[in-house]
Amino acid sequence: MDKKDERYEKALLAAEQLLESRKRAKSWLQHYVRGLDAKPIDLLDSDEGLAAVLTIIGRLEHGVVT
Repeated sequence: MDKKDERYEKALLAAEQLLESRKRAKSWLQHYVRGLDAKPIDLLDSDEGLAAVLTIIGRLEHGVVT
């Protein structure tokens, strides 16, 4: 498994925990998120991008408006 695949899995697991569905998590990663100004999947080329995706997920979990 390469680094991008590892980042995708981390993001997918976090999104799945938030959305309580692997299918919804995969869909969320593919759609534009205003708080990221990008599709989450497009940010997973770097560790910084993964951190941004995980931060947004954390904010959503805690009800912080982004």
